[in-house]
Amino acid sequence: MRSESVAAEAVPQNSIIEDEWGRTHASGVHVGGRIVLNIWRLMRNEVKLNMYTAEAVAETVLRRKIPSLPWKVLAKWFESGPGRARYRSIQYILERAKLNLHIMNQLDMINRTSELARVFGIDFFSVLSRGSQYRVESMLLRLAHTQNYLAISPGNHQVANQPAMECLPLVMEPESSYYADPVIVLDFQSLYPSMVIAYNLCFCTCLGKITPSKADTLGVSSYTPDTKKIRNLIHELLYTPNGVVYVPSKVRKGILPRLLEEILSTRIMVKQAMKKLAPSQQVSHRILNARQLALKLIANVTYGYTAAGFSGRMPCAELADSIVQCGRRTLETAISFVNSNDKWKARVIYGDTDSMFVLLKGRSLKEAFTIGREIASAITEMNPNPVTLKMEKVYYPCFLLTKKRYVGYSYESPDQIKPMFDAKGIETVRRDTCGAVSKTLEQSLRIYFECPDIDKVKKYMQRQWTKILSGRVSLQDFVFAKEVRLGTYSARASSLPPAAIVATKAMRADPRAEPRYAERIPYIVVHGEPGARLVDMVVNPLELLAINSPFRLNDIYYIRKQIIPTLQRVFGLVGADLNHWFLEMPRPGREAVGKRHSLASNAQRTRIDYYYISKHCILCGELVQASAHLCQNCFKNENAVATALTGRTTKLEKDIHHLAAICRHCGGGDWCIESGVKCISLACSVFYERRKVQKELQSLSEVGVRTELTNVIHSSCSEAWKYFGHTYHSYGLEPQCYYISFI
Repeated sequence: MRSESVAAEAVPQNSIIEDEWGRTHASGVHVGGRIVLNIWRLMRNEVKLNMYTAEAVAETVLRRKIPSLPWKVLAKWFESGPGRARYRSIQYILERAKLNLHIMNQLDMINRTSELARVFGIDFFSVLSRGSQYRVESMLLRLAHTQNYLAISPGNHQVANQPAMECLPLVMEPESSYYADPVIVLDFQSLYPSMVIAYNLCFCTCLGKITPSKADTLGVSSYTPDTKKIRNLIHELLYTPNGVVYVPSKVRKGILPRLLEEILSTRIMVKQAMKKLAPSQQVSHRILNARQLALKLIANVTYGYTAAGFSGRMPCAELADSIVQCGRRTLETAISFVNSNDKWKARVIYGDTDSMFVLLKGRSLKEAFTIGREIASAITEMNPNPVTLKMEKVYYPCFLLTKKRYVGYSYESPDQIKPMFDAKGIETVRRDTCGAVSKTLEQSLRIYFECPDIDKVKKYMQRQWTKILSGRVSLQDFVFAKEVRLGTYSARASSLPPAAIVATKAMRADPRAEPRYAERIPYIVVHGEPGARLVDMVVNPLELLAINSPFRLNDIYYIRKQIIPTLQRVFGLVGADLNHWFLEMPRPGREAVGKRHSLASNAQRTRIDYYYISKHCILCGELVQASAHLCQNCFKNENAVATALTGRTTKLEKDIHHLAAICRHCGGGDWCIESGVKCISLACSVFYERRKVQKELQSLSEVGVRTELTNVIHSSCSEAWKYFGHTYHSYGLEPQCYYISFI
């Protein structure tokens, strides 16, 4: 997806210098005098999705479903001539071009980027293409110039020879457990900017370490302080916990504190101005919101500018360590103060950089909010301005797993009736797993939070596993999508990750299918031969969704390797054993019809696992011979079998007509050249359901043919057979489906 300004003339291809950065970050299209925006790359930073196809982005941003038509279909339409379907292919391309503009307008990308450029003082394209250091330096140098300061430009050798950074933020190991009592979450507001302002930490106020590792060195440059002036200020100097000395603000106001004070105060004024706007002033509201967002971003990344020892222009290890150590000391002091206060009877169970989790045993939700506000006020008074501790929320109840991984029901006010499910770092919010894992984990957690009875979770999980083993699930929930960076992997094919293997297979079939750098490639795991590796069992989801696909979803892999380990990490804290739950679960007695392989004459029965599938009677569920579909008792009653088959077919016919109507409204069908739905969008749930119904219809038709019941069915519904024979053909089904058509 690319949106480009109209230009008179493009730059010749041979004048473009290709490099690694350009291949992995640039748009790939260069136009002289114009800014070319690669919307696909912009969306990767704007929204969090499993796949960044045009269909997935449109559904998330615009709440619209758009079709994904294969290029072969578009070429066939275009070649059909102007009087038939050529207009359809042209219309499809035009709609996708307009889609880029709609997405940009919906996200307000142009106005927001313009406001960021105005606030930072840099050009439009640099906001999108340059990093945060460039933004900080732009604002820092402008302010430093007014104070008669010049920034140094150290070389790579000077940066490499500066002292190593020694300090790390405080990240406690949590007390992993399930907490049924309230847990208060308190957070220091803008901790690192507050440390810079409160203690006047800056390049120009730093006097160096008391005991430096290298003599006469400060950061990347040589420095020798004036000992006479230091003696005069000996009682006013500030000593940070890492042993670095700074002068107070009354002696010299630092550039960084001055910059951050102006940023934070300006952001407060902008937010106040936003509150005064009328509801009709939407444009002004969006502009002001973009400005306050820009100020927030620049304040949060200022510390990173001082600590960028690899790619930064002006890193200073002493200054960066001072900021981190002051923040760490502030958090440690707050934790000790809470643990030692007998009035609250509270205990800190987790702390992370600028936040702490406080457990209040035996307290109610309202008491937790009261105590939380008292703790925030007391600790704020202990610290210099503008260091502020705010009460963010209360978890009631919650799970603490490991560092940066926790989940719970959160309340942001004592009057809140319905809690909000809040998860950090676990599979419900991660994108390296499939939908079946995240949905199952979230629902099981909700069940346990509502009523902490592990047996209810057990029953729910066994029901879900039964559905998966029976094939009564949507394949959309079992699709993985992971980034592929071709050219960065080892030469051995066995070392490629699954997504890269799927991409490589697609490139063998069509060299133009090469994925873009860091593109998320979907894949699904199917059954393989006994002892097969994971890399041998991954295929493109479209291969599994094909009508006569020889593949079967590897349900055991998803249960044993994905779902059970994920839930065991959580519910193992309360003594659950999910592997035991799965082993003691009764296996489903029959498979869904749509899960079976097609028995048509052209079916691809090339996989060994095909011959090890047990068969059951489609009516009563009893085991039958591999070549049969009905048991002996059911086979004797032809009229009952015909009635059952036609009844099931009727329901499936209604379903497929309903799904086809949805696809026709979306624009994914063709009724000019050949009837049928052509859309293959992996981001659309209707596509998965449509293929599932098609497979079930195919299987039922084969049953009718193989059991020699066609005469009975045909004689009872000849007119319906003729009508739905054409209908099935339009949906890509085999002609044998005609024999059991019925309304």
